[in-house]
Amino acid sequence: MSNIKEQWEQRFYDYTILWMNPAFNAPHRAILVSNLSGKFQLHSYDFITKFSRQLTKKSQGTLFGSISSNGEYVFYLNDIAGGEHGHFMRIPFAGGHAIDITPSLPQYYSYEVSVNNTGNLLCFSASIEDKNKIYLVSFDSKGSPLTPYLLYESAKSIQGSIMSPDGKFTCISLSSNGTKTISEILIFDNVTGNIIYKSNIKGSYTPHTFSKKSSELEILGLSNTSGSYRPILLYPKKKTIREIKDSSFKGDIFVMGWIEDEQKLLLCDVYQAKQKLLLYDLKNKTIKKIGPTSGTFDLFFNSIAILPDKSILIRWHSFETPPQILKLHYPLYKKITNVYLPVSTAKTNSKFESVYFHSLDGKKVQMWIAKPKNNKRSGSFVIDIHGGPHGVVGDEFSPKAQAWLDKGFGYCAVNYRGSIGFGKKFAEDIYGNPGKWEVEDIVAARNWLVRKELADSKKIILSGWSWGGYVVLLALGKYPNLWAGGIAGTPIADCIFQYEDEPAFFQALDRKRFGGTPTEVPDIYKSSSPITYAKKFQAPILILYGENDVRCPPRQIAYFEKILKKEGKKITVKKFSSGHAGEFANTKIRVSNIKAALDFAMNIIGKAPLKE
Repeated sequence: MSNIKEQWEQRFYDYTILWMNPAFNAPHRAILVSNLSGKFQLHSYDFITKFSRQLTKKSQGTLFGSISSNGEYVFYLNDIAGGEHGHFMRIPFAGGHAIDITPSLPQYYSYEVSVNNTGNLLCFSASIEDKNKIYLVSFDSKGSPLTPYLLYESAKSIQGSIMSPDGKFTCISLSSNGTKTISEILIFDNVTGNIIYKSNIKGSYTPHTFSKKSSELEILGLSNTSGSYRPILLYPKKKTIREIKDSSFKGDIFVMGWIEDEQKLLLCDVYQAKQKLLLYDLKNKTIKKIGPTSGTFDLFFNSIAILPDKSILIRWHSFETPPQILKLHYPLYKKITNVYLPVSTAKTNSKFESVYFHSLDGKKVQMWIAKPKNNKRSGSFVIDIHGGPHGVVGDEFSPKAQAWLDKGFGYCAVNYRGSIGFGKKFAEDIYGNPGKWEVEDIVAARNWLVRKELADSKKIILSGWSWGGYVVLLALGKYPNLWAGGIAGTPIADCIFQYEDEPAFFQALDRKRFGGTPTEVPDIYKSSSPITYAKKFQAPILILYGENDVRCPPRQIAYFEKILKKEGKKITVKKFSSGHAGEFANTKIRVSNIKAALDFAMNIIGKAPLKE
């Protein structure tokens, strides 16, 4: 086999930073997730001293980690073969061995911890069997972990668990099971284990962090109680809530960082799949636009670093530009320099265009389209369906999109019902009847492409991963005559089997989306399941799944394959040796899956497969 990589393949191997997470009280120290070793692993990096080292060497890569507030330690889930069940490990930032901080617990699903200022106490949520649990772990004077203390447990979904800087309190948010979201905010006394504050808030609520400056309890979080996501400041002792509002806000407002010394929030306004960086002054209630005017930022909290000179580091990329680390210079933040500028493989000359169409019910839906420079496969289009479902495709760099364009396919990414940045109703339209409006939006996108003579009606391929893979299968079953083929990565094929096998964390989410359990609302689970439409499938199907996937477990895939083969349908199933997220962490697996997808699509439209 030749070691020479094609251009599309090389883009996946180009050195990049997937995200960064700085220490809250020592933001010059950060975790960087990069593929320098060939797989995405955690790396420590000090922006002042330039010290760096690779922290993890897991066989399937590592995508998630937490850093202590003081920057001394990094925590990651040590799972087996990408299975996302394991124990948290603690490893020193500057060097040393990793230790298991919960050796007495069974394996659990989790992905982050919250640590107090001194590093001797932390909290985390964990899914174990049919419950979501909150644990406290303290450390003795020698730094050894003591037996975990169970603070709380519930069958409900736990949206965030954070610890106060002094370690006295833990705050969590519980989400209701019904399709109408109500969040219950709980604050615990970590010494007694008692609940000292309890309140309900309409909509979703995720606590981000306690204030490290305020003499009274003050918690920064995110909620969509007013219809769109907005920052929320909670004052438990006063029993008051302050929603951050401004007339210039257009879409969902996400908090990227809290610069407490300056009394400012770094925000990102996500509106109609486009992003805008904002600096909000909490004292004066003023706002200013900063940073690049296009492209995509990291939307999760604490995704920025504040340097000693008060300049801001952010990660940014666009359809035409691979990820970069940009420095926004204090005090005006108008001067922008590149701290990290990758040398990347040549990209396609195609342009990413935002367009709108109307779905079956008249709802306005946004999508991105790009036409290939190479027109040899005239009229061939792939409709790429994002996961989530509460994600969004923006003006972002995607080696996958570039690969499809390199091979002569038009590329389309639809922000279907369920996507963020289009309002609360748009995001929650899918509740109570999952799959219905996602599929209708994809069908309407397909019809728009055909009507505009961009796509040949007989050459349209569906592709998606996770929830996107689920929508692919459901669309193939409900509208069998519209597609040339479908590629479903780590999909949901049987919603009932899915619920039975998934962790408690995802069961709670499904009860919310479906309106109950399979026993309580069996008709909804049945009508939303791709397997229900087994007899109707006509187009060839390629399913790619991880043998250790706990989010979309293998049993339902195997059963779906069995039923469709019994019906004489054209289905190919390939498994890879990792879990749900491993397809993204392990570059070799990712490239293999993309190649399988490209081969599959090109064979359908009469072209030879890619050469090995």
